[in-house]
Amino acid sequence: MAGAVRYRNGFNAQTGERLHGAAHLAQSLGKIWSTRINERVMLLAFGSDLRSLLSEDLTPSIALLIYNELVVSAAKWEPEYVLTQLQLVSMTEGGALGLRHAGLYFPEGRFGNFDIAAALTLPPIPLAWKGAAA
Repeated sequence: MAGAVRYRNGFNAQTGERLHGAAHLAQSLGKIWSTRINERVMLLAFGSDLRSLLSEDLTPSIALLIYNELVVSAAKWEPEYVLTQLQLVSMTEGGALGLRHAGLYFPEGRFGNFDIAAALTLPPIPLAWKGAAA
């Protein structure tokens, strides 16, 4: 299809301001990774099982399970983004766990058009769930 790229639009969940393109994608990934499976009414399969993994001591095998859950849930619920890099990082001196990730952003991926791609690196985000103490 010739013409302008159809970036998705939405609203910031905290401020109500309009979001466009990569900013909307970042918010969507945050929602996917912070929502437990069976938590969302009428869409019970939505989300990820990160919460159960984050309550464990961090070992190489747990880190691999975290990586797997991040990649699988993003691939299932976010057709516009393919993860190419993942890194667990320390977000605070207290050792709060965070995630730095990068990937390919396909603005029209939700329409099945993967011809347009842009490399995208998003800022580190804390790996916590709703209601967790900061």
